[in-house]
Amino acid sequence: MRHAICGVIVLTRTGLRVLFTCLLVLVLGVSSCSAQEGVPKNIVSLSLCTDQLLLMLVPRQQIASVTRGAIDPHLSYMAAAADGLVLNSGGIEEVLPLKPDLIVGSAFASRDAVRFLRYLGYPVKLIGLPQSIAEIREMVLNFGSWVGYPSRAKQLVKKMDGQLAHLNKQHKGVKRTALIYSPNGYTMGSGTLENTILKAAGFDNLAIEMGVVGFEQITLERLVAAQPDFLFIENHVDNLNSLASHYVSHPVLMKMPLSQAHEFIPSRLRVCAGPMVVEAIESLVGKRNE
Repeated sequence: MRHAICGVIVLTRTGLRVLFTCLLVLVLGVSSCSAQEGVPKNIVSLSLCTDQLLLMLVPRQQIASVTRGAIDPHLSYMAAAADGLVLNSGGIEEVLPLKPDLIVGSAFASRDAVRFLRYLGYPVKLIGLPQSIAEIREMVLNFGSWVGYPSRAKQLVKKMDGQLAHLNKQHKGVKRTALIYSPNGYTMGSGTLENTILKAAGFDNLAIEMGVVGFEQITLERLVAAQPDFLFIENHVDNLNSLASHYVSHPVLMKMPLSQAHEFIPSRLRVCAGPMVVEAIESLVGKRNE
């Protein structure tokens, strides 16, 4: 950590890092002892998806901060509920002054930030990236336990399951085929939340037959040859004149002999996996039954 040269102590990089950490802890008055036992009373969220879960399960007065994305109505399902809360950009310097007793985030969180926060003694919990209804259930129940509201989480899951069972009865019968087409020619295949949503709404995703795994580009010719019953076009782009947007506005798409060509479900219903997927599925069931 340090070396003596001519009677002068020289700190190495490791030593400087430890020294900086110690000073930071002293200045901000935080320590590993600050976290209290029991239900967390001062929770900070570092991701949009944990913002949503916090706002669904935890009383507002126990939420110290959520991310700036939480108030964006295009991305956040709980935008209205987040109004007025302290916002953060996920930076450590924003988190420490809040003295949280629990920090929650997603698998996208900075590893360095998470490692540093845990080094300082803060409890940090990270959710995964659910791609199925079963994984969403598990995530919600686990999160409920972390934040001290397991019964609320169980009620939320029970409500979600009841809604899904009702929606499942509405599309019994002949399966309809579908494809999602996004800017830059991307579609969604196996291992995606979008595929789960399509399946739950009574569609066979033709991207699966194409062998698409995750998010992959497909040519316009391949799309036309597939001849889906429904084409769901995702055209949520910031710049409608961009090259990426030209894929989803190509004239040939309007000439395909489709049963229906629809705009895909809003981003706020599928950017994050959670109980909001029920509304996404309901939207597609409605379009299927039109």
